[in-house]
Amino acid sequence: MFKTIILVVIIFIGMAVYDSNTPSQPRQGTENKIEQHEKSAVKALLLSILPPQEEWPSPLQKIYLTFNMEEVIDPIRESPDWTPFPAIPKDMRQAIIAIEDHGFYEHGAIAAAGVLRAALVNISAGEVLQGGSTLTQQFVKNVFLTHEQSMERKIEEAILSLMLEEKYSKDEILALYLNTTYFGAGANGLSQAAKTYFGKSPQALTLAEAAVIAALPYAPSALNPLENPEGCKKRQLLVLQSMQKYGFIDQDRAAQAAAEPIFLANGTTM
Repeated sequence: MFKTIILVVIIFIGMAVYDSNTPSQPRQGTENKIEQHEKSAVKALLLSILPPQEEWPSPLQKIYLTFNMEEVIDPIRESPDWTPFPAIPKDMRQAIIAIEDHGFYEHGAIAAAGVLRAALVNISAGEVLQGGSTLTQQFVKNVFLTHEQSMERKIEEAILSLMLEEKYSKDEILALYLNTTYFGAGANGLSQAAKTYFGKSPQALTLAEAAVIAALPYAPSALNPLENPEGCKKRQLLVLQSMQKYGFIDQDRAAQAAAEPIFLANGTTM
């Protein structure tokens, strides 16, 4: 069985490499649909040879996942809670970038400076304490992997992150991150967070409210504003300071948002 799995995974890799190296040419809609149908049929045939994927050795599951990320990502985009990139307010996008990964659009899937800093801390401690993760890596960890702090998991995270940025644009990855991140109080993704905390859609968020949501991935349960408004407010101010620091907003907008009362969905005010 192991040899069969290896053979089929090699075939999958070959198909992926061939597809990525095939010159892109304009195709008619029907022709493109036929080609996609053929690929799906081949994949289904290959998978029928194998035992269920959950019985595959872990390394082979990761190899398969690397070349078939759309099997996980497509259902995410079909969720009724999905907020497409154009519908995500600019302030929300910039708030999460400022506090979580200010160089997101400048660096690749892995930020060398962050990795080096984390490596030095981990070497000094003799264990993995910091990840130096980009938004791409955070998305990969949240959706494809566990939160286990091990070098093996970090290597898998790095490989999957590199492949993700080969297949998807930065805008697409940012939308995927915001739609899948846990924001506390049972809210998975931006749409649920906006409704849970403010009783509104993401499109209606103010800068101050966007900064509250951006504050949460750091510690979603501990900073839940419904339970810990004081702690969340401190983090929100840090988000606004970061937005100003990296040029997303000016001092006046930062000060105005910091002073703005935040009306939460449970009737309390931050």
